[in-house]
Amino acid sequence: MRKYALYIFLLVSVVISSCSSIQTLTYDQLSPAEVNFPYQISVVGVVNNMPSRPEPKKNILTLGQIEGEGKKATEALAGLLADSKYFNQVIICDSALRSDNYSTNLSVDEVSNLSSMLGVDMIISFERLLLNVEKKEFINPGWDASIPVLQAQVTPVVRLYLPGRQNPLVELSATDSLYFDLGYRISEKELIQEATSHAASVICNKIVPYWQTVNRLYFNGGGVEMRDAGVYVNEGNWEAARELWTQVYNRQKKGDTKFKAAYNIALSYEMTGDMNKAEEWLNKASDYVKSGSDDEMVLKYYITQFIKRKDEFGKLNIQMGRFNNNF
Repeated sequence: MRKYALYIFLLVSVVISSCSSIQTLTYDQLSPAEVNFPYQISVVGVVNNMPSRPEPKKNILTLGQIEGEGKKATEALAGLLADSKYFNQVIICDSALRSDNYSTNLSVDEVSNLSSMLGVDMIISFERLLLNVEKKEFINPGWDASIPVLQAQVTPVVRLYLPGRQNPLVELSATDSLYFDLGYRISEKELIQEATSHAASVICNKIVPYWQTVNRLYFNGGGVEMRDAGVYVNEGNWEAARELWTQVYNRQKKGDTKFKAAYNIALSYEMTGDMNKAEEWLNKASDYVKSGSDDEMVLKYYITQFIKRKDEFGKLNIQMGRFNNNF
């Protein structure tokens, strides 16, 4: 499925470059987190449950396995969660809960005591930040030479605990890679700082909804109304744009213009949060698109985007229910 979506994307990229009537809309979209919380969880505590480690070296770099700094990781995650304003309050306890180099879950008593001491509904425990640092050669097929880079595989592990619960509510983890120019001679301390910031951002997006930049395509060619509707799109007035597209759709009996109007109407409903209407108009657009045409490629690409967004939208509504779905 991912290969098919990539194939469609590459074909659509070619179509966009050759068709002046297709426009790209770029905007910030709120995306759901990985975990849903009941409304009662409004105050959370972020704690440092990572193994202890020596102070990172400032002038040399260690290759291989490296542990991150618990204090810095906890502070970074707590700061991002506070900035999200999703919870009423974020309390930080960055003092190390472990004095050894072992990683273990918090016990039921530890969770109960920490929750009581901090006055929180849930404990967010940063438990590991693993780095695997290696030298690599970056090769571009169009170049005659390779570039030496430093690859750092970053794997944060965070567990969420509720008072009175025997096991963690959920374990959150992800592995990502950062690359650095070897010519810069980055130190272990600098590398850990960069990795910590990145890891905290990745984990934060798994805990609370987050903004990301996305693209959509729409048609603005095919008549005066289509071009005028494009002006409304630039102003963010989707209702006015939809009115003009509907006029075009109703006037046309069939053909490319009727397809483009239906496609744009579907997009307008997605932008205003009515996913059922958007799907209805996507089905109408499918009835009028010419098989094997460039327009069909654009439609298929949008359908893959829409299916993903519709799946996300239900989860996002649950997560933003505490704000009366005001997003």
